[in-house]
Amino acid sequence: MTIPEFNGCENLEFPEFYKKTHTKKSKEWIDPICVVKHSKMLSLREESFQSGVQLTLEEMSRQALGKKKRYILGFGVGPKRSSSSSTPSRVSQDHVGELQKLKAEMEEMKMEREELRRQLEQERRERKEERKEREEEQKQIAYLTSLVTEFLKKKTQMHKSSIHHDGAMYSTGSTNTC
Repeated sequence: MTIPEFNGCENLEFPEFYKKTHTKKSKEWIDPICVVKHSKMLSLREESFQSGVQLTLEEMSRQALGKKKRYILGFGVGPKRSSSSSTPSRVSQDHVGELQKLKAEMEEMKMEREELRRQLEQERRERKEERKEREEEQKQIAYLTSLVTEFLKKKTQMHKSSIHHDGAMYSTGSTNTC
């Protein structure tokens, strides 16, 4: 496998390496198509970052620049597609599948959490309503208790005055008969 010559660009990421090797000293692109391909690399890098799946230089080259038999654009003639290069792609696909599965699980958990929150809020409203009903019942019981107490007081007073009145009549009658 031929390793590309970086000529002082070893620390650059692939899009920056491509830009440096495809622009003139005046910073103009050597060909207008290079701008399009560079933009594709930048968007691939952003998508890769967003999905959490890092693309290899070879994968980015193939996706952004295209591929020819026994030739990887941006790397020159030499490297054949190796079995190890297909493994990262398959692994990347596995990671993407795993990420999608995890995202779906997270979404499901969010929905479950929202449903539990709604249920909790409904239970709170029901408890509040029950509390209001109990308070209203307590007020009614207190009111009825006061009415019964007042009634019993009046009844007791009437009974006492009736006993007192009857006793006065009885004693008056006995005084007269003696």
